[in-house]
Amino acid sequence: MVLEMLTGGGLILVGWVVGRFAPARRRPSKPIKPVCGCGHELAYHDPATGECHGLKAVDKHNRYGDWIGKEQVRCTCRQYTGPTPLPTVYAPEVAS
Repeated sequence: MVLEMLTGGGLILVGWVVGRFAPARRRPSKPIKPVCGCGHELAYHDPATGECHGLKAVDKHNRYGDWIGKEQVRCTCRQYTGPTPLPTVYAPEVAS
């Protein structure tokens, strides 16, 4: 009975030492979002024309050059330049 208790205690001690001093497992990296050079995602770009429909905040100044605040203007990007996502493939259902 004492031998079993010592064996169990030894196993617990070995597990604690391995868990304490072994290198931690790396977490998987987050998926890459398709972001264009203008800072907007692929969803903001029209697939037919490539024009960006996103908004950007720019500084607004009065006629004396004093800063008034921010103004929302349309993005001037004309073509998506980010990573190309995998193409969508259509496969009809297989009837059995």
